[in-house]
Amino acid sequence: METLITLFVAFVGLLFAGSVAVFYLGCLGVTMAALNNGRIVWGSLTFFIPPLSLLFALKNRQLVGWAYGFIVKGGAMTALLLGLGWASLHLLPMPQHNTGQLMGRLLPKPADQASAPAQAGPVQQ
Repeated sequence: METLITLFVAFVGLLFAGSVAVFYLGCLGVTMAALNNGRIVWGSLTFFIPPLSLLFALKNRQLVGWAYGFIVKGGAMTALLLGLGWASLHLLPMPQHNTGQLMGRLLPKPADQASAPAQAGPVQQ
């Protein structure tokens, strides 16, 4: 079962990386389309702030061509995977015994005073 979970998480990670790559390829395509058509300000903005490419692509859908589809599909898949990841965190079981802070639970329990080693010092008789 642990192997299946590991393989599933690896597959979802690869899917997420692929969707982000598709989104950014679309952003790069929009940047190139803006720069090729003499829109230097939009080209610079979309290069330094890639999500602005979506605004330019919505406004000039015919100009950017294939990049619009890459942005929409890659962005939608990325948003879907992020949403599913966020929602799945809320499906995890909560600990039944919320006892103290994390460091308090990680530190060892204090030893009993009777079993503590005696301190070296002068012996009184």
